[in-house]
Amino acid sequence: MIIEICDSAAIPEGEIRRFEPEGFAPIAVARHEGRLYVFPDRCPHADESLAEGWLEDGRVVCGVHFAEFELDTGKVHNPPVGCPNLSFFRCEDRDGKVFATLTGGPEYV
Repeated sequence: MIIEICDSAAIPEGEIRRFEPEGFAPIAVARHEGRLYVFPDRCPHADESLAEGWLEDGRVVCGVHFAEFELDTGKVHNPPVGCPNLSFFRCEDRDGKVFATLTGGPEYV
């Protein structure tokens, strides 16, 4: 399902923001080098918010476990044991609005 997430201007360069679309689990939106990324706002290792982490060298860094996820591939670096890669949702900037295809249902199963 394609849904509108926010105004594109709400995502400053180098930042991550959390959003709670109605009927879906929280998501995070990040901007790196002008490109937008949308992903579940939870570390794949545990139920920790990735929006409370930060972007560094083209990676999302979990503020709790310090695992790093590549923005272009989701590949995990420095993971705690059992931490899988991060998945991303397809997104686009349309007329100043961020839209994303949220797949997998309300909990992104």
